[in-house]
Amino acid sequence: MPRKSREAPLEPAVRFGKLPDYLGYQIRQAQSAMFRDFGRITTELGVTPGEFSLLTIVEANPGINSVRLSKVYQLDKSTISLSVKRMLKRGLVRRAQDASDRRFSGLWLTPAGRQLLARATKRVEEQEEIMNAALAPGERERLLDMLRRIAGAFA
Repeated sequence: MPRKSREAPLEPAVRFGKLPDYLGYQIRQAQSAMFRDFGRITTELGVTPGEFSLLTIVEANPGINSVRLSKVYQLDKSTISLSVKRMLKRGLVRRAQDASDRRFSGLWLTPAGRQLLARATKRVEEQEEIMNAALAPGERERLLDMLRRIAGAFA
């Protein structure tokens, strides 16, 4: 009597049809790969790609308010507010009244936020070097230009 194999039967290869030829699909595949790697390199820091972006923007724009952030990200204010609340709770940013418009409060990085951002930035720049190594000289600048033009086509 033949023995049953404990190995799972081989599944047929998945066919992707025209997907690999679509720019949107390839851009999303690249983003997914980068975000998976971002999670790997920042696990012990406890920072998400979105938080890294927010911290970077707050550092570059001290006093920026949530309304302006929601416009920059083209997200509703409630989505930005949740992220800001998490960062406030973690002590990464502080909120203070905006001197130019008392209706809004601005955001500033705390020392802990600056330290976390510096550590995360170092790892992101190492990730950027890996991506650069996959490109020929000059391709990075051309790719950035092309991606900006694609993003601008939908603005």
